[in-house]
Amino acid sequence: MELSIFLAQLFGLYFLIAGVIVMFRQKSFMHIMTDMLGSRGFLMVVALCQLFAGIALVISHPIFTATWQGLITLIGIWIMVEAIFYLTMPYTRLVKFVKMFSTPTWFTSGGLLSIIMGAYLTGKGFGMW
Repeated sequence: MELSIFLAQLFGLYFLIAGVIVMFRQKSFMHIMTDMLGSRGFLMVVALCQLFAGIALVISHPIFTATWQGLITLIGIWIMVEAIFYLTMPYTRLVKFVKMFSTPTWFTSGGLLSIIMGAYLTGKGFGMW
């Protein structure tokens, strides 16, 4: 239970802060995404780090329930799936796919989802509800 609370605090604050920053700095993040796509090596290193983090999270927190604790495990699974996607998709298709989602609408939606998830996990982690 202590690990769940720590991870709720960690991910909650991260998603809350990152969501607000993405909402206010959308254009900067869209340019960053384009820059990242220019380096295959960088994408592979990021994806391998993501894969490691996702596996570590799922192994250390294997709670598969429809609760806030299950949401933490779901985040780990999502990180793993995204990493595997980046590592296995051909580079040209990956670039097209990422560019397709690099729009203000997607950044706004992602930022809002991040803020909502962050507020929820922060509240659970710090015992606000």
